[in-house]
Amino acid sequence: MQFKFILKMKKLTAIILLLLFSLDAMAQLEVKPDSFKEVAGFVNINLDIQEDDNNVPYAVVKVKTENINDKQRRELLFQGDAATFIECEYKVGEVWVYLTYKATYLKISHPDLSSTEFWFPYDMEPKKGYELTLVNNAALATDEETLERIRKLEEALRNQTEPQIVYVEKPAEQKQKPETTDKPRTPRYSFIVANASINTYGKPAFGVTLGDMRKVGVFATAMTNFRIEKMGFEGKFEHANSDQIQALIDKTGYNSKTDYMSYSVIFGVIFRAYGPINVKIGGGYSSNSMFVTLSYNNNYSSTYWVSDVSSYGFGGLIGVQAHLGNLIISLDGATTNFKIFETRLGIGFGMKGKK
Repeated sequence: MQFKFILKMKKLTAIILLLLFSLDAMAQLEVKPDSFKEVAGFVNINLDIQEDDNNVPYAVVKVKTENINDKQRRELLFQGDAATFIECEYKVGEVWVYLTYKATYLKISHPDLSSTEFWFPYDMEPKKGYELTLVNNAALATDEETLERIRKLEEALRNQTEPQIVYVEKPAEQKQKPETTDKPRTPRYSFIVANASINTYGKPAFGVTLGDMRKVGVFATAMTNFRIEKMGFEGKFEHANSDQIQALIDKTGYNSKTDYMSYSVIFGVIFRAYGPINVKIGGGYSSNSMFVTLSYNNNYSSTYWVSDVSSYGFGGLIGVQAHLGNLIISLDGATTNFKIFETRLGIGFGMKGKK
């Protein structure tokens, strides 16, 4: 009796296992053969999802789904190579997957279903669109082959006359090291920007900014109006149009000439704020000075510094810089001793260095 009970239990166990194998086929994800293709005329115009964290453009893969409801579609997980960044946008009946265009494969999985890996048959291009169809195979494995396996197992159990004891040696347990994925290091980015500025009194200046960064970096900027020969002066006036100047002109018969000198050197840090937008903060030395030169018959002249529209000493700067691929646009605000202010606009280009 006991042996018959054991045989019945073995038969029941075998049938349950075969049914489990059959049910396993109910939730299999796969990419429909030959469904991957380029979407003609598609260009990624989503300005919020253009590049990954390494400034590499995205390609867009439209994942269309069959036998997958909306809840399951929003629970799909997408993975790629170690250097692949992925962002998703859920549409009706499909998922738009923005991924680094250099990706070689796409792994799609679901917590309650299975997973599948799709290797792209050719290299994708930046900002181009592609599509594929993901299918959830819901067919029961009740074909003739499965039924034949059940019949053979039943026959083998009926022919068994005595219990057989099989000793299975348990293999030594091995500790499995957790998989680690090294996140790619942000590459270096060197840049040069040409600047033009105008200050509180409408005086222009020109210069250049050099910098180097990853997510954080440094920069140096220099500006001048190329009138730096006026390094010394004989006296000081309080105002450029003061009675003091006019009285001296009336008394001596001198002619007057107004000149302006501007230069600055500033060093600082630059860091990524959001997407392609970077912020600059720096300090250094700055000088903005107006001079009045009095001359007599072009034979004798003396220069005076005008204090109310001049200042020199601390120079400060804060600004933003946008990296649009290799193109750079910057907008800065600068000051000399918080007395004279200037607005700077710059345009330049950047170059990616080694990681």
